[in-house]
Amino acid sequence: MADRLDVAGRLAEGRVAVEHTQSYVLACRRVGCASPDLDVRDWYDSEDGLDLHALDGDCAQLRAAAAAVTEALRMQRAQVTELAAAWTGPGADAAVRFLLRHCDAASDVVTEIRAAAQRCESLRDNLWQLVDAKVATAIAIDDRTLAQRPVWLAAAGAVTTGVGDRTTGEQLVRQQIAPYVDNDIRNDWLTAMQSTRAGVATAYDMVTDRLAAAPRACFEIPGDFGPVHHATTPAPRAAVPAAIAPAVASPALPPDAAPAIAPVTGVAPVGPVPSDLAAAMGDGPAIPTGSGGLADFGGLGGLAGRIVQAMDGLLGSAADQLAGTSFGEGMPDDDADDVGDAEVERPEMAEETDESHDHEQAEEQDEREEPPPGEQIHGVAEKTATPLVAPPVAPPAAEPPPAATPPPAAGPPPRPAPAGSTPCEIAADELPKAGQ
Repeated sequence: MADRLDVAGRLAEGRVAVEHTQSYVLACRRVGCASPDLDVRDWYDSEDGLDLHALDGDCAQLRAAAAAVTEALRMQRAQVTELAAAWTGPGADAAVRFLLRHCDAASDVVTEIRAAAQRCESLRDNLWQLVDAKVATAIAIDDRTLAQRPVWLAAAGAVTTGVGDRTTGEQLVRQQIAPYVDNDIRNDWLTAMQSTRAGVATAYDMVTDRLAAAPRACFEIPGDFGPVHHATTPAPRAAVPAAIAPAVASPALPPDAAPAIAPVTGVAPVGPVPSDLAAAMGDGPAIPTGSGGLADFGGLGGLAGRIVQAMDGLLGSAADQLAGTSFGEGMPDDDADDVGDAEVERPEMAEETDESHDHEQAEEQDEREEPPPGEQIHGVAEKTATPLVAPPVAPPAAEPPPAATPPPAAGPPPRPAPAGSTPCEIAADELPKAGQ
């Protein structure tokens, strides 16, 4: 007799009866009297490998866990009693209620652990009973043919192995063994095997369903029973981007009050000539501007050579007049130089217009063709310079050749220029000194 919970040992005890039944079924199948789907060994070995000793160990561990939790619950209830005796007041009442809720949750855990242990123990016992009943049923059905067993086994062996009288064996199988297989094995024995397998599955499902339906225990997390103290530790430096803050907060650099190129852009567009300056100039010849300024100033240089003596006296008065205001203030530098030249030239032009008109045209024609080398007239570069902000201008077209002029009338020869510097160089050197 196998020990309790020894599934392998108990199945081994009914293995002989299963072999007898398997021989009868196989012999009937050889003569065509048994169903081919009747597999005796597979049905009997469906619980092979079931370890009820391991399940019994799980039950013992659950019992131990239930005992430990029960002891912890007892200690907790005792602490609640001591706390209620040592502490009174609203805070004590809140703490006691909190611990009592913990005790209730712990009590639920103890109940579920004990229930799990009981369910596992029930599963263990039910499985053992099913296996034991199956083995007992297999042995009992085989004992029904105890008197005919030797003859039947010999006839079944002759049919399956061919040893012995096969004809007698087949006749015996058809007449005696086939009815036994159809009635006892197919009905009683197979029904017992099927019910055992279904009982094992039902036992497992019942336990797992109850374990899954158990309520989840929830233990509250203790909060703050007193005033909340906020941490006074300063925030870490990494939280404040110190290196980036100055760059964001610092304003943009203001523009320069007087940029270096501001006067250039301001002087480029020449404004209209003031009314008083136009009145002072009178009907004198206007000084042309633009890209042909250098060629026009060639004639002016020839004219200045004739009146160089008169400029010495006029420069003093012009310097006194310009000293009252800052040089270049109120009008561009180009207009100031032009007006100065016009004022200096006007008296002389009034006296010598008749005698120098023809000669001026001839010299103007010569100066257009060959401007004096190395000569730089003050203000011409500024007048002809293109503003920085203006778009590029195409070079001016070549001037058409001047019309043929009549030969100059005979007149007194022009006065020779003083040796040394040219008149234009003298005028260029003297004019900047007028504003000093």
